Amino acid sequence: MGYPVALKAQSAQLSHKTDAGGVELNLRDEAALASAWSRMIESVASHRPGLELDGMLIEKMGARGMELIVGAQNDPDWGPVLLIGSGGVLAEALQDVRLVPPDLSVAAIAEEILQLKSAALLRGFRGSPALDVQAVAEVVHRLGRFVLANPQIKEVDINPVVVYEQGHGAVALDALIVTG
Repeated sequence: MGYPVALKAQSAQLSHKTDAGGVELNLRDEAALASAWSRMIESVASHRPGLELDGMLIEKMGARGMELIVGAQNDPDWGPVLLIGSGGVLAEALQDVRLVPPDLSVAAIAEEILQLKSAALLRGFRGSPALDVQAVAEVVHRLGRFVLANPQIKEVDINPVVVYEQGHGAVALDALIVTG
């Protein structure tokens, strides 16, 4: 696979890996990976004593892009609701989100995405290229169909979804699905 890589702690009981020191990025060689592995085990153990990891995930580092969050919740009163917003660690910090019904068209979802406070960055800002809003809208649309077809799903959190230049798509880097 080659370097650089990302290392992520894996456990169903560890929904916010970053908070527990469970994510290391841009590891450039075997020595950096081994060091990060040791640090991560210690960090997760101190953050969540007694937690047993299911394993570690090593992934090739992807290209940089804008991070968004895409999610769904099956609300007891409202039914399924989708969420789109600024992602990564900014998801909670900026509260830049849109809530939409799961049965919207791809075009309507794209319009909602462009209502975010961070939409200027998606359109292309200060010489940056426009980003692939259409690709994100398709991800959200598919998630809506998935949630509607699977009522046992309580929550989905895909964060981050990295959006690339227009025509180059988007990729989900981490996801959590809660059923019950």
